[in-house]
Amino acid sequence: MSRMLKVLLFLCVAAASTAAASSKKNPEIERAVKAELVGRSFTTKILVGGVIPCPQSGRNDAIKPVDTELSPDGSIRYYARANCFYQPTPGVLDLGVFFDATRGYVAASFSTEIPPGSSVGIQGVDFKEDRVEVRLIANGNNTAQGSGKIKYMLGSSYLTWSADQLMEVIARGIAIPAYEKLSQVKTEFELLRGNLQQAESKYNSAGADNAAKLADAIALRQVLEKLQTNRATFMALGKSDPDSGVYSKKLSSLLPEIAKLTAEARQRRVAHVRDQLKAQLPQLSEIQRQVRQKPPSSMAESQQRSDSLTQYSTLLGERQKLLDELQSENEAPAPEDVKLMNESKVEIETGHKALEQGHQQLELSDLTSQYGQLTKKHAQLLDAYSRAFGTSKERPALQDLIAVLGQMVANRDRAAGLGDKTAPAQLIKCRAEAEKYKRK
Repeated sequence: MSRMLKVLLFLCVAAASTAAASSKKNPEIERAVKAELVGRSFTTKILVGGVIPCPQSGRNDAIKPVDTELSPDGSIRYYARANCFYQPTPGVLDLGVFFDATRGYVAASFSTEIPPGSSVGIQGVDFKEDRVEVRLIANGNNTAQGSGKIKYMLGSSYLTWSADQLMEVIARGIAIPAYEKLSQVKTEFELLRGNLQQAESKYNSAGADNAAKLADAIALRQVLEKLQTNRATFMALGKSDPDSGVYSKKLSSLLPEIAKLTAEARQRRVAHVRDQLKAQLPQLSEIQRQVRQKPPSSMAESQQRSDSLTQYSTLLGERQKLLDELQSENEAPAPEDVKLMNESKVEIETGHKALEQGHQQLELSDLTSQYGQLTKKHAQLLDAYSRAFGTSKERPALQDLIAVLGQMVANRDRAAGLGDKTAPAQLIKCRAEAEKYKRK
């Protein structure tokens, strides 16, 4: 077979393949995609290869264009093409055929490239059987050089896609805000639909427990509200969803049930608080009875009264918290509760003051009694010291006398501090006598 026939056969096969591919294309979608891209400027999101040196060529300065292949999984490969010209047989048909003699995937440094974040203009979009090729050129050659091509390796199934689906995929290589947002909205929508199914199943299978039913209803409401927002954003992007009204209807029918469950839960909380208030009354009454007894007649009784007042105050604090809970539910406390709280606060304050005054009087009484006993002991020790004077027992007797005088000084000092009118003079006398015997 002559070389000319081979060339013609090659061209026929190529033309047939092109015709077959064209029959599978969707001109309307292609026009829509090209209208969105061609002649407009965008920003790259990936590194786009330009060219690399081609030392295999006959010329040392020859270069290979590099195609950037972007797969659906996000992986990127760079494919080098060698445009080697195949010379025809002289005198047969003056027709040259481009034949790619040296192809391969490369990971070398490019002579020119378009980095991510570069401003580019779209020169054209080509639709193949298994891919879409976007041809771009750097704008202004400031942050990038030359031109490049992104091949979106989609497989033949993409021929059945919509223009939106195709644009969302193309937006993975170049920044197209509207379609990036659309992709986010769609992804969120699919997630929310799954969440809705789970939330509805859980809500419908909930038992008679009001708290659990209400929690499930609120969770379902939140999913429906997010779906409403998602569909509103979807429509704002110029899209339509005939089923978007379903979520609004479901939400409208759910809200009255939530209101009903919320009211029932509130009623139960209020009833529980009122039950607690009622249950506390016997204990509160017993403490009040203890506090309202006659004034303490001893230090031990005074301490018991102090403990009762402390417990009284604690119970009143707990009761105030319960009343605060009622107010948080917009429930006014009963008049008798308000009266009880006011009277109890006054009673506790008055009780502490009376106890403080009574405690001083009891302490002063105890001091007076102790002073009388110390006075008797002082007389006995003074007599013993006088009898032991000049003997070996003199020093021990003197020490015992000084010790008692020290106790008497401390007693009178505390009594004077509590307001005993006779204590100051007694204190001066005891101190003077103690100093006298200390000098001995």
